[in-house]
This record gives sequence, C-alpha cells and structure tokens, in this order.
Amino acid sequence: MQMRRLPVLIFFCACGAALHSQVKYSLIYKDSSSKSLKVIIQFPPEPGKETSLVMPRSIPGAYQIYTYEKYLGQIFAFSATGEKLAMYRNEDGASRWDCRDTSKEIVRVEYEVELDKMEREQLPGDASILRPGFAGLLNYSVLGWIDGTETLPVECTIETFDSWPIFTTNQPGSSPPKGLIKFNVENYYLLADGQIFMGPRFHVKEYKSLVPLFVASYSQAGDEYLDDYGEQGRISMGILNDYFGEIPFPHYSIMLRNAIPPLPTDAPPLAMEHLQSSTFFGDTSFVRTRPMDKAMILRTIPTYLHHMGHAFIPLRCYGDAYLPHVAEIPPVINNIWFNEGFMWFLPYDTLKLERWKNIFYAGVYETSPLIKKMSLQQLSQISSTMYGVDFRLGQAVFSRGALMAMEMNDSIRYKTNGRKSMRDVFKFLYRWAKENRRPFTMAEFPSLLNQAAGIDLTRIYERWQLPIK
Repeated sequence: MQMRRLPVLIFFCACGAALHSQVKYSLIYKDSSSKSLKVIIQFPPEPGKETSLVMPRSIPGAYQIYTYEKYLGQIFAFSATGEKLAMYRNEDGASRWDCRDTSKEIVRVEYEVELDKMEREQLPGDASILRPGFAGLLNYSVLGWIDGTETLPVECTIETFDSWPIFTTNQPGSSPPKGLIKFNVENYYLLADGQIFMGPRFHVKEYKSLVPLFVASYSQAGDEYLDDYGEQGRISMGILNDYFGEIPFPHYSIMLRNAIPPLPTDAPPLAMEHLQSSTFFGDTSFVRTRPMDKAMILRTIPTYLHHMGHAFIPLRCYGDAYLPHVAEIPPVINNIWFNEGFMWFLPYDTLKLERWKNIFYAGVYETSPLIKKMSLQQLSQISSTMYGVDFRLGQAVFSRGALMAMEMNDSIRYKTNGRKSMRDVFKFLYRWAKENRRPFTMAEFPSLLNQAAGIDLTRIYERWQLPIK
C-alpha cells in the first residue's frame, strides 16, 4: 500500500516545491488620475541575504543602453510580518536597489513606474504609454526582477478598471478578459518578453494560420483596418515554415501602436521582435484605413516578415555575446550583421523585391567614409549600443550582412548547380542551435557555414569582415 502511494506523495511534494518557489507579479493600473503603474513582486525569501531589485538595461534586438530605472519610485521591501523597509539605489550607478536589512525575511517588493515621464524621455519605440482609454505596456520597460529569481516560474496578475479589456502576448485571445487576467509563464525572461494592451480604445482580431495569429491595434487617430496585417502575418508564417521547416511558437501576435508623441521626434520608428510577437510603433501618419491591393500587401510585407523571422534568428539561433533575453549589462556583439543582415536577406530572397538590393548597396557603399573604414567586427561592436541612435550604423551593419548572404547564395547555387542555396544554410544553423542548445562561437561559425553549404565560403566570409573600399 505504501509503495503504491509513494508516486502520488512525490507528485504532491514536487507541486508544493514548485508553488513555494514561484514568483508572483502584479501589475495594477486602476487610477485614471495617475500617470503611474504599480508593480508588486512576491518571491520566496532568502534569510540572511540582501534583496536586490534589478531593472534591465539591455533588450534583445534593441542594441541600445536603456535606463528604465529612472522611472521607478516609491520602492519598498516588505517582510513576512508586513513591515515596510527601505530600498537603496546602488551607489555605483547600477540599475538596482538593495534592501540591506538581512535580519528580516523579505517576501515582497513594491514600486511605481512613472509612465508619462518615461514616454517624454524615451524614443517612441522604447516607452510604455498611457492615453485616454488605453495603456500600452512593454513588459521589459516596467518589470524588474529580484536578483536570483530570474529562472523561477512566474504567476502574473494584471488588474485594471472593470470595463477595460486586457490583451497580453504571453496569453493572447480574441476576446480579452476585462478588469483582471492571471496567467503563468516559465520564468521572468518570458514575462519580460511580453507586451500588454489595456483599455476600450484598442482592437484585436484573430486570423487562421499555421498557429493562431492575433493582430492587436491601438491608433490614436481612429481604428485601423486590420485584415491586411492579418494577411501579411499569415503569408510571413507560411514563408518561414517553408524556409526553416517548422514554426517554433504556439501562437503569434502582431502589436500595432500608433500614437501621437507628446514631444516632437525625428527618430526612425523601429519595430521590436519577440519570441512569439512583434511590436510596431509609429505616429498616426501611416494608419491603414482601407484595404490594400495584392501588390501593396507584398510591397509592405518585408518588415513584418523580417521581425517574425527574428523568432528563428537570432532569438532561437544566435552566436557570440548576443542574449535572447533582457540583461542587466548590455553585451558587446560581434555579429549583429548575422542577426539583422541575414534576416533582411530572407525577405529579399523569398519575395524577390529588387528595391531591397538597392537599399543594401546604399547602406554599404553610400554611407559615411568613417563607417566604411570600419571592419565588420568594429561596426557590429559600435552598433551594439548605437544601432538605432545613429541609424547610419544600423543600416550599414545589416546591409553588409545582407550583401554577404547574397554573394554566398549566388556562389552556393552556382557551384551546386542549383541543388543548394542559403535556405539550406539557414535551416542547418537553426537546427544546429536547436540540437546543441547553445550559441555558436565566432571561431566555429565559418566552418558551420561551409558544412551547411557543402562548399567553401571562407573567402567570401573573410572578405566581408574587412573595411569597405
């Protein structure tokens, strides 16, 4: 009898341990007079240790240094007995706060995020925003983590006004619940990868595709026409499935946010990629109010295909110092040309839009002489924190990567009599990363290229590492 019941006992013990080690996040916006979001983090205590709250300064694909910690206020720790304790900002300028009272069992940290201040100081694509009837949250901009809990399972609760729908890319649905939603994710990194729309002023629609596809839109100037976005998402998913041989995400969300900025800006409206979503930012200049014809759908699809493609490369297949999750300290990356350039080659290769070849050539050969003098590694390293801040750098690094991929593709097709192409290289690299469960090193990358192509690409690879003549 006891032996038969043992597995059940083990199961309940395991469940109890999992629940005990769970981190609980609460995001609360229920005061329309406030420009702040309240965040509560509950976590397993570690007696005798300082408790540190950390905000990310690096976001995958953003290639920039972020200072979201500037917008946090009313930061306090709480003990198991409910005692309120001070949190102190790191004196060396790190994006963290510490509760130094190690005599107490700390179980909770609370803080507020000044969203209005964030939007006024950050570029439009980097800030969470509030508008009448709408809140658009980039999770990584408002959610920090308690040091040491990053990989623990997470339960997240979002609370807002009873009449406000809530859409989250972590658990999307075509009929968003109102007022309250609760969901679980594997860890903090996956929670930070998500985005949230709240309020009666956004719209969401589900489209049939290889996996459920959602388009969520907020437009300050009036509702957008969504069906063409749905068609572009469906086409993109089909192209990527053919290219890589599978779809790695269980669902996908295209998030559209068109808002009039509080202050004038001339920064390019760069989009952001995520593991199972992408977010597109802009003002109200290019809001789609009517259907497009087939030609225009294909002409405007590359950016949506490119960002959905990032769910494969580099978020699930990457190398060097790139991280597929948020980090406290931004890495210096040697191969942004792979992350961005190879993934701009893919839309060119599949859609055959010749104007993109002209874009690549201009980015390489018509840029500043200072940029052309940089080696590809130098250009990538500088772009690690200035890709969009000085977009000459971003254009140059992705254009060099795209032209490298184009030349490799021509060589592979010619030397294999059309039996192989860069599509085989992409698929090989993606499967290699999946099987090995690690990033490739820059030392082994040329060998992987040759192995995938079945020919020697070393000369092409090495020539593109050099400055542009």
